Amino acid sequence: MTSWSDRNAELDHERSGREIASLWDADPGSLRLVNDSINIVYRFEACGRGMFLKVCAAANRSITEQRAAAEYLRHLASNGADVCAPILSRNGRLIEEFWEGGNAFLGWVTDEVPGRVISLDAPTVAEFRAWGVALGKMHRAAESYVPSPELTYLTWKNLWNQTRDGMDPEDSEPVWEEYEQLTPWLVSLPETSAVYGLTHTDIRTENAMWDGAQVRIIDFDEPVYHWYASDIMRPFLEFARLPADRFDPLFDAFLAGYRAVREFPDTWVEELPLFARMKNLGFYWWISVNSTKKGDRYAEWLEGIKVRFGATRLRLD
Repeated sequence: MTSWSDRNAELDHERSGREIASLWDADPGSLRLVNDSINIVYRFEACGRGMFLKVCAAANRSITEQRAAAEYLRHLASNGADVCAPILSRNGRLIEEFWEGGNAFLGWVTDEVPGRVISLDAPTVAEFRAWGVALGKMHRAAESYVPSPELTYLTWKNLWNQTRDGMDPEDSEPVWEEYEQLTPWLVSLPETSAVYGLTHTDIRTENAMWDGAQVRIIDFDEPVYHWYASDIMRPFLEFARLPADRFDPLFDAFLAGYRAVREFPDTWVEELPLFARMKNLGFYWWISVNSTKKGDRYAEWLEGIKVRFGATRLRLD
């Protein structure tokens, strides 16, 4: 079976990358390959302005799927969210189609936001407060988004069913217990516009750019209808092993920033450990279907996943 990366590999990264970037009037010689895993990502400049081009085989993600992400991002950028704004091509299109060797590829561009990623090693209260503000603005803008009728988005139910279908019937008992414990809780949650809408789903340090005063959110590949609380939970998975005297000030600052622009009741704060367990089980599914399930590294990774099973707090001891 042809893999995602195999289909992307059909593109001549250098020559075709230049041709696609030229549709956004890339400055000659400015194109640089940044990543070629899930997407083929380039940085380039147009009239000295930094931009990022993301290219993907249409067989991997259709133009309708990519339009859904791009139009959502355009709405956010136009409604006060601090995000990487999509840029129209010289033809006035959000997405351009490019053919090579009988294969279709799709490209779209966002502007380069200033700053660096949130620090994993030395995170600060200032960063986290600004991060909370940015996410609050994003969710506030998302509330007013009404997609075109032809656009569809995944929901949490799609992700949860995917997790279930990808789990091995022979997986250890705690894995299935975790799934069975979380399912009734998930189906009991309200899906009103105040608490539920189109989310980013991957709000981690690499997707949050800090310029010393403000955070901007990037990388909107696959928005999902989910509870906004799931986005609020996500940053803290990377910091769950911090001691309480470091974790708590970051968490409090993030919530304060978010609440400065959008309401988030304490009753939903109490649900965050459960959303962490849900996301964690999704990680378990991903590593199970994308690895050989062998070696010390897999065993170590698996143990890191299992420690969150049944966890009652966001921070882990």
